[in-house]
Amino acid sequence: MNLNDEIKNQAVDAFTCAETVAQVGMIKLTGGVALFAARIHEMDHQAPSGPRLLPQDVAVRDLYE
Repeated sequence: MNLNDEIKNQAVDAFTCAETVAQVGMIKLTGGVALFAARIHEMDHQAPSGPRLLPQDVAVRDLYE
């Protein structure tokens, strides 16, 4: 094997390694996004409903009388 072939093999190995690292990174990123979305969904279900400013039986016109 000559020097040129060895350089080509090392370049291919480096590219394959970088591709593997990128794939692992994408898997981690996807998992992180899914976990973040699940946490937000959970927090939405635990949050109380918004404040009620007026009881149902009070009309706005009653406030100004």
